[in-house]
Amino acid sequence: MSRSILPLITVSTLITLPATPEPLTLAEAIDRAIISAPGLERAAAGLDAAEAGVGMARSEGGPQLGLRGEVGALQTDFTTDSISQVPRTIGLQGEWTVYASGAIDASKSASEFRRSAAEAQLLGAREQIVLDALEAYAVAWLAGETLRVAEERVANFRVRFEETTARFEQGQLTRTDVALTEARLASAEAELEAARAGLVAAQARLKRLTSLERPEPAGQPVLGPLVLASHESALARSLDRNPNLAAARFAIDAAGARLEEAEARFGPKVSLRARASYGEDVFFFFEDPIADVGAFVSVELPLFTSGQRDASERQARSNRVAVEADARLARLRLEEAVASLWYDIEARRSALRAARRAERAAELAAEGTKREFDAGIRTLVDSLDAETSYQDARIATARAEVGLLLAKARLLSLSADLEPAIDQAR
Repeated sequence: MSRSILPLITVSTLITLPATPEPLTLAEAIDRAIISAPGLERAAAGLDAAEAGVGMARSEGGPQLGLRGEVGALQTDFTTDSISQVPRTIGLQGEWTVYASGAIDASKSASEFRRSAAEAQLLGAREQIVLDALEAYAVAWLAGETLRVAEERVANFRVRFEETTARFEQGQLTRTDVALTEARLASAEAELEAARAGLVAAQARLKRLTSLERPEPAGQPVLGPLVLASHESALARSLDRNPNLAAARFAIDAAGARLEEAEARFGPKVSLRARASYGEDVFFFFEDPIADVGAFVSVELPLFTSGQRDASERQARSNRVAVEADARLARLRLEEAVASLWYDIEARRSALRAARRAERAAELAAEGTKREFDAGIRTLVDSLDAETSYQDARIATARAEVGLLLAKARLLSLSADLEPAIDQAR
């Protein structure tokens, strides 16, 4: 490509949109995001692993049965002679630990708490995916609205430019008026390219979540009413229902059970063992087969473990301290988030009311200034400024609506109420 052609390439030719949009509703976007989300798949795998851990812990207290075979070489010397033997034995052996100082029960409790934590993490992962999909959908809708207003602004300024040029040729306006209109048109065209770029970025995020090539919001996203009456009620509900905080609490319980298990692993242990075998015993010097059946009671009590007991208990205590600190941090962050979002919502409600009033006033001002300009009462600059202000006010209102929506959504997600609120608004 030659250098003379490069300056002719504009941003609009570099940023190209696919030809066929794929409209979808907010509910459809969320459903597709849930289906294709790697984070949810990972959380579900974590829950499966925790379920398997519960099964493993329960199996520790059950009987174990196995097949045991043995073959070897044995040289035996006695008073008058020596003999070489090849002892061979095959049999069944079963063992059942009937008492382990509470270690087995503690292991079961720890695995069940871990499963509960994994369930809370799965709920939190789903809520986060719903929030991400809602944010992406709302941002894409806002980007589309911004683009439509930008296109309308360019179209309006092109009409005004043609009108101004015609009046200049008729001697009704000056060349300065033409230049002013042309400058506004150029500025509007630059804003249009920026709006197109913003839409491409918003669609890329929505595409990642929904796996559609060119997703396009079918309408403005809405939520059900925020029924929380006060900051205190919002905080209480979040503390009671927040998935991350619930997972942290279950982690504390699991760490406590692991400490009990570590302390009990080195206590007395009683087990029952049974054996049935068939083969040649090493103390018989003939090839006659021997079969035996036996039952035994085993009692174990570790006396010296080279520091293993102290190390395992210290490790379990340190882990419990760590998860307790994580839970306190999770609670503090949750309290901060609830307070920040609650008062942010109040501020955004006021901002939205102000933005709507400003939009109505700007619309009236633009219509009135246009008529007064046509009547010769107002200048061209006044008319152009009024039109620009009205278009800016429309975008400001849309941004305020999206900002309030997202603040509400983030607050609802802290108490796992976001998805029900979206379903209520369908």
